[in-house]
Amino acid sequence: MAVRRPRGFTLIELLVVIAIIAVLIGLLLPAVQKVREAAARMKCANNLKQIGLGVHNYHDAFGYIPYSVTYGDGSPGPLSGRGWTLEVLPYVEQEPLYKQFEPSRTVQYDSTPNGLKESAISPLMATVLPLYVCPSDGKSQRLTTNAAQMAPVTTAVTNYKGVLGTANMGGGGTGSTDLHFTVGNNGLFYRNSYREKIKLTSITDGLSNTLAVGEDVPFYNVHSAVFFANGDYASCHIPLNSFPADPGDWPHAISFRSLHPGGANFCLADGSVRFVPQTIDFTQYQAHCTRNVGEVATLP
Repeated sequence: MAVRRPRGFTLIELLVVIAIIAVLIGLLLPAVQKVREAAARMKCANNLKQIGLGVHNYHDAFGYIPYSVTYGDGSPGPLSGRGWTLEVLPYVEQEPLYKQFEPSRTVQYDSTPNGLKESAISPLMATVLPLYVCPSDGKSQRLTTNAAQMAPVTTAVTNYKGVLGTANMGGGGTGSTDLHFTVGNNGLFYRNSYREKIKLTSITDGLSNTLAVGEDVPFYNVHSAVFFANGDYASCHIPLNSFPADPGDWPHAISFRSLHPGGANFCLADGSVRFVPQTIDFTQYQAHCTRNVGEVATLP
């Protein structure tokens, strides 16, 4: 009596099964990616929330928001180059790191050995803090040797920049007079803000209407050295989520952008966090980037 052997899959049946599995994976993958991006966007918003809380706690302690000291175009000196992202560290649970930077306070940023760019302090500039990293940014290297004014020192970069206002950086966009290198800017954070420290009471446009800190992608902007006064701000003179071809093209690069689909997260002056769509009307966007111009604006 002949023994019947179990019938196996034919080649065609096997190909059909593989095709079905491929289709299912293709349907599932976008959903998984959306879930991952939603989680990353939420983590990014939480980073900004913590930064905003730190800014408010700093203000409670000193009566003004954290300031930056320019690296070479202001007075009085010393021009330490210390950014507001450094000054806020004790108020975001980073006081031990902050204290290590203390010798840099009273010297020029490129003064040996205690300037930010020099041997005693520069290793600290390579400290990568998760608080300053957007998890959706997979393009930017977390360490760079090409940061503007800091090269060839290895520095960490930041995804979060203070809102300078609407200064038309280098004439690269549309906005108010370019004062990024001096005083009189209409936003909250700029590299000479140590000369006119900003109080929350000066934000007459309303704390809940004024953008304070937003996102950038260091891959597209070499002015992104964390803790440095020329790497911790950006202007709203360019529409949101514009991506320059040259990251060194500062009149276009020093603006706000993210790799979140459709917009970017911002912390407002009241400490709340909003996702601002890139489709926002440009006039409305700029109105939210000033602190005391008196525009009427509503975030979408």
